[in-house]
Amino acid sequence: MNKLVSGSAARLRSFLFGGGLTCASCGADLFSEERFCERCLEKLPFNAGYICEKCGRSIGEDYPVCLECKADMPSYTVARSAFRYEGDIVRLVKKFKTGSKYLADVFAEYMAPLVPAAFPDADFFAFVPMTERAEKRRGYNQSRLLAQALSARSGVAAEEGVLVKTRETSSQKELSRKERAVNLKGSFRVHERSLCRGKSIVLVDDVLTTGATANAVASALFGAGARKVYVLTLASVCSRGG
Repeated sequence: MNKLVSGSAARLRSFLFGGGLTCASCGADLFSEERFCERCLEKLPFNAGYICEKCGRSIGEDYPVCLECKADMPSYTVARSAFRYEGDIVRLVKKFKTGSKYLADVFAEYMAPLVPAAFPDADFFAFVPMTERAEKRRGYNQSRLLAQALSARSGVAAEEGVLVKTRETSSQKELSRKERAVNLKGSFRVHERSLCRGKSIVLVDDVLTTGATANAVASALFGAGARKVYVLTLASVCSRGG
């Protein structure tokens, strides 16, 4: 009897709320349209405080730009992120990269409102590419999934094949800001140059750390004639000056 009632309740929730019946973080049953339960939602590190006007990363005080951008201004036009890269978001990003592709739609729900707010003139989404070998190893490109999910929510097109990663690069984890830039130099190429001329492009990725990848891709897009290159990520590492 309990199983029957439980199954009926699940079907009713599915009918009312269109799936997504468990919390994306802890797996608890949900009884609303939210993607997270109340407890997990309260813990999520939304990037809602003071941010750098350029890179969009969290800073401790109300300054126009963070110390990193002041010392070495990024080449992209402006960047924004939905969350700070800390707490449960770190775990969820790792989960997203290791098979949980459904999280693209969950993440896009929180990223999408930033598009009209910060990039009102966006022409299309592009995404950070992977080499064919790296994508085959993972099974998918998580940045592509985010761009597709964002397109479905915002109505802004997600263009495939705009960018190509021309070579494998060393892991960025242990590299400094300057070392990352050197590691990535010349590794991205614009395949559809005519598509970029005069356009405002939103580059989509999962996490903004030092910004080396965003800078490298933005430089390639500007070289192809892009008017503006915005960067939209799920999360960003807090500024060291914050």
